[in-house]
Amino acid sequence: MKLHSLYNGIFPKMKRNLFGKLFNFNKKHTTMNTILIYDGSFTGFLSAVYKVFDENLKEVSIVKPKHFVPDMFSESVKVASSEIYAKRVWNSLEIKTTKHGANELYKAFLSEIKGTEDVLLRYIMYVYASESYNYTDLSNVNALRVSQVARMVTREMNHIQNYLSFKPSNFNMLPLIGKYFKRKYPNKKWLIYDQRRNYGLYFNTKEIDRIYLSIDDQLKIYDKNNPIFYVNLGNSQAEVNC
Repeated sequence: MKLHSLYNGIFPKMKRNLFGKLFNFNKKHTTMNTILIYDGSFTGFLSAVYKVFDENLKEVSIVKPKHFVPDMFSESVKVASSEIYAKRVWNSLEIKTTKHGANELYKAFLSEIKGTEDVLLRYIMYVYASESYNYTDLSNVNALRVSQVARMVTREMNHIQNYLSFKPSNFNMLPLIGKYFKRKYPNKKWLIYDQRRNYGLYFNTKEIDRIYLSIDDQLKIYDKNNPIFYVNLGNSQAEVNC
């Protein structure tokens, strides 16, 4: 017996309206929220953004695996990271918001503040819905939040670059400071390692490589016979060895 038939047979007509409102029997279906789970990278995030627009998703949230909380009223979908889709979104954002505006969005993403992905998604939706968007217009609450967080990240980046002052950071700073140190120390080998995120940047006087080290390897990396500029962002007071 179908649920509606059982429901109609059990409850008198006068009570059906009340129960119908409570349990949504009078609706054909309810719209489920969609939770997009991405790999944590910026490429993965932009791939999730592409999926939102490509499939015209409305009630949607984007989260890292470590922040995902199962919800019986939501559908969870894992999003594969795609360089092609990410590049399409990024190029479009640079056109719509200018390169400066797109870089501000990238800096806000690197803050890694929980929930930032949803703020960025709503900001991007706002940008595309605007006929003529200007990144200096902060009347939208999400545009304002992106600007505020980007400024926080920029201040820390400038502090590191201007004063060579390293400290444990809540922000993912390595993608922003690598090129600066390459220009500043072009003839010196250096390694900047972020223990919190377990990756680092190593410059061999030619190119920058992204590396992953065990704790033992981190302790062995400094060699007085072949010194490198070594900064460990996991220390409370990072040391610079030259």
